[in-house]
Amino acid sequence: MPFVLLVVLVAVAISAVRGGRLRDVAEAPLHHGWLLALGVALQVGVDVAAARDVLVPGAWWTYALLLLSQLLVVGWVVANRHLPGLVLVAAGLAANALVMAANGAMPVSPEAIAALGIEGAEVPPGKHMLLDADTRLPWLADIIPVPPIRSIISVGDLVLAAGLVPLTHALMTWSSRADREPATEAAGEA
Repeated sequence: MPFVLLVVLVAVAISAVRGGRLRDVAEAPLHHGWLLALGVALQVGVDVAAARDVLVPGAWWTYALLLLSQLLVVGWVVANRHLPGLVLVAAGLAANALVMAANGAMPVSPEAIAALGIEGAEVPPGKHMLLDADTRLPWLADIIPVPPIRSIISVGDLVLAAGLVPLTHALMTWSSRADREPATEAAGEA
């Protein structure tokens, strides 16, 4: 999550430098925002519950909450597929969902943990699990250490991030784009 938040902040800064404005996001044609809000809230809820030892590792309902949160976010992506970058966001989410569905949680590489210098740290139960010899699709797991933010990411996170940059820019420049489109259409008709 810290990596995705950092990518969004960088994308907002880049878009602002290029003339984008956060207030333009309100004018963009976003559909079914409740799907995204509920999906993210479930993800955060699972993280908080795991940190407080409320979740039972490996329980069917923990797994069901994780899958439901992913499905809600994917539903929002499908509803808004007309936006730039969402194909990459969807591909990143699908890669993450695939490895989580195959394992019941997101596997985290012990080598990546060691690369961050936090050996001995426990992987919180619920959304994450330690990668081992039985892990399915280990190349899609959290295996990439990012030392500056002390985080471990997956290939899916990288693909998702690649889609967030054009998506953020499109949303932050939506009203200026809408202002230009009628003029372009009128010029094409002349």
